[in-house]
Amino acid sequence: MNVVVLGASSSVGAGVAEAFSPGNRLLLTGRDMPRLRRTAERCGAGGASHVVEMAWDLQQGSGGLKKAAVDWRPDLVINAASSTSRLRDRQISIEDMGSILAAELTTPFEVVQSVLANREGRPVGILFISTMLSVMKSPDREIYGALKRIHEKVLLGLTASQPELRLLIVRISKWIPPDAESPETKKLGLAVLDAYRGGKRVLYFGFPGRLATALYYAQPLLFDLAVRVNRALRKPQNRQNRDVP
Repeated sequence: MNVVVLGASSSVGAGVAEAFSPGNRLLLTGRDMPRLRRTAERCGAGGASHVVEMAWDLQQGSGGLKKAAVDWRPDLVINAASSTSRLRDRQISIEDMGSILAAELTTPFEVVQSVLANREGRPVGILFISTMLSVMKSPDREIYGALKRIHEKVLLGLTASQPELRLLIVRISKWIPPDAESPETKKLGLAVLDAYRGGKRVLYFGFPGRLATALYYAQPLLFDLAVRVNRALRKPQNRQNRDVP
């Protein structure tokens, strides 16, 4: 199987890419070349038949990335990229929105459209790494969740009009260290691989998020309190921005 991975230099993207490595050809793209190279090494060690690294920032637009993806003749496009996963709403300015929209929406969609337009009858799968915040709100994280929700809606509309496409949406519902390999990235990768092989359309990864989702719909005030307590407990561990609420 030929696989294109967007956002392969992130810990989440690397974990998913490694899980899909055995016996497959991978085109890995990401904006951090040293980390992208480490992902490639992990994929090679994991049994990939061929791995190519391509440094690319989705904020630049699709440009040469579209051609590289089409030439790869992918059977699966994995999008694990995000430009807002660590940002709170208050950290996002109007001036940032053009590049954010390119990374989160327009560039990935242009890549997918180009792959589909040139697939020559081959079946193609789409795997989108999303967040539980696409279906629920979290304090100061509404922009991130809204962008993922829009992305999901567009992909669902695409597969509704082209039922032969395979789509898996992965809603991560727990914190995963963003900058390093961890047991959680490996668990995520294997869970995603199993879900894709099993033909699932949506996968929730992480019990805390499923519990928070239930709280959100049952009682928003309790949910808000739970989120704030969780953030307070995490502060001593790491004061950098996080990937989840």
